[in-house]
Amino acid sequence: MKKLLCVVLSAVMIMSSFAVGSLAADSCFDVGSAVIVAGTGVTDVYAAGRLEYYLEKITGKDLAVVSSSEPEAELEIAVGDTGRAETDLSGFEDGGYVITSSESKVILCGAGNKGTLNAVYAFLEDYCGCHWYESEVIVTPDNAQITVPSDINDEYHPFFEYTETDTTSSRDLEFSLANGLTGGVYRDFSTEQGGEVGYAGSFAHTLVTQYCKPETYFESHPEYYAYHKGARVPEQLCLTNPDVVDIVVAEVLAVLEKGHDPSASVQIVSLTQHDNQKYCECDKCAALDRANGSHSGTMVTFVNTVAERVKASGNYDNVVFDTFAYQYTRKAPTNVVPREDVIIRLCSIECCFGHTLDDPKCDENKDFMYDLEQWGKICNRVYIWDYVNNYRETVCIFPNFGVMQRNVQIFYENNVKGIYEEGNYYIANSDGEFGEMRTYLLSKLMQDPYCDYYAEMDGYLEAVYGAGWKYVREFIDIMTEHAVTDLKHLYIYQESQNTLCGMKNKDIEYCNQLWDDAKAQAQTEEQLAQLRRSELCWRYWKCANQVGEFSRWQFPYVWMNANERLHHDLKDMGITKMGEGAKYELSDCNLLYLYRHLFKWTTLFEEPYWDVLNPYAIKLYEFLGKIYNLFS
Repeated sequence: MKKLLCVVLSAVMIMSSFAVGSLAADSCFDVGSAVIVAGTGVTDVYAAGRLEYYLEKITGKDLAVVSSSEPEAELEIAVGDTGRAETDLSGFEDGGYVITSSESKVILCGAGNKGTLNAVYAFLEDYCGCHWYESEVIVTPDNAQITVPSDINDEYHPFFEYTETDTTSSRDLEFSLANGLTGGVYRDFSTEQGGEVGYAGSFAHTLVTQYCKPETYFESHPEYYAYHKGARVPEQLCLTNPDVVDIVVAEVLAVLEKGHDPSASVQIVSLTQHDNQKYCECDKCAALDRANGSHSGTMVTFVNTVAERVKASGNYDNVVFDTFAYQYTRKAPTNVVPREDVIIRLCSIECCFGHTLDDPKCDENKDFMYDLEQWGKICNRVYIWDYVNNYRETVCIFPNFGVMQRNVQIFYENNVKGIYEEGNYYIANSDGEFGEMRTYLLSKLMQDPYCDYYAEMDGYLEAVYGAGWKYVREFIDIMTEHAVTDLKHLYIYQESQNTLCGMKNKDIEYCNQLWDDAKAQAQTEEQLAQLRRSELCWRYWKCANQVGEFSRWQFPYVWMNANERLHHDLKDMGITKMGEGAKYELSDCNLLYLYRHLFKWTTLFEEPYWDVLNPYAIKLYEFLGKIYNLFS
């Protein structure tokens, strides 16, 4: 799906807070008449190829790409290390770049593995009008003549070294490159694409699942595992056992021997607790935790020891080790400090996402902010594992759009070096809300937390929904406002009946009209399909709260019919999961969706007796339909 946009290319360029925007010059550089010069590196050649592809798509002209050994042309776009101009990148980290121009030359070059590619995509977006909103929604203008100012002088320094999110679009390599995602959990960038900040081995919950596995050791050595509530349990390790340290060091070295990437700017080994609360309470672990005022005492001590021994065993200068500050380890220790090569990944799972993290009125977030500040005092490489999704009822509205920008700014202002925004990672069959827009916005925020957030939102909405986008924007604004005024808090396992509680009948009718107006403005089948899919979150909320066409205060057939239509539309649009986990697969049982609460339309509640009762439910439904049609 593509939407053609007219672009005024001599307008003011908006860059990050580190970037210098360029005003329109008296003279311009004619992009369409230039020769593209590729630098000497493999990433330079790849970046020049992407520039050629998009410029030809925009202008309809065939542009030449030549090597830097060719004689200089009258007009050139130099990509990467071409020797065409002296550019000092000594103060730039990987991913940073410079864009400059004159009447005869545009220079696009950057630092490290990613800088030149970032420069190319920034040039295409800021000066040529391209946008990568979704993996299937890429905007390329139809513009035979591209001119840009001849006095561009832009710099960009990345805000974060690691940026990651996990929904459909962000797993697409082109979307990820264009929007600055660097993490390698859900994408595998080639060397030509600059590689990624990736993990050697698994990236989360690795202790007992990847290292020192209980199926190997628990039966013969239960003492390797946590002593919890009076018994040894295989769900966590005893982190003070020296044999456990030996085993984990050996297994990490085996992983690195097989998978170490010396060309990566950073490669991470994850040493992270399993996803449960069964921490070790043996005398040694308990004493170390007491001395540090937190269970992070044993965890940081353990990871420090493993990191020290692994680094002493080989040439792993670019390898770092991460561990969680998560649930029982979230609080910073008082008597142990993470090594320079240890990342603390602080997780926000308990937080409220109806308030910004720095809202002084929100107790949940005050505690998180305290922990963030304490970790920042002792660790120079704090990462964040953030959450932006309702994992209990994924299709329902999750009105967190009003806090996302400020939260990312808070991370940057507290010296966070990396962010993983966990959304609907179980995507393929469950996104009926605004997950893809959230992915785009988060990607732009991790590129620049101080970007024009609502301009980015509006651009996305217009590209995806077409002429009726303003109605969708108004709907989102109403939801965001109610998230602030109606909710005490907004959590990632929020029940749909406890969201938007202040919506009155007149508000519901107004929102219904917004969706009707948006759909009436659709100009293509793709736009209408996108609108109908996104509207599912509104219909879901109404069904869960038994309002509007789903109200119980009307003849039963009416709300049953509304339930049936919603269920069928969920199925028709490929929604097969209602929440996180296999147990929340969308059921086919008529009785469940005709007579029970919406969240229970899942296989979790498919007891055998429903199959027996189901035919009778259908007969009753059909009988009520006949009565309704007879008198309506």
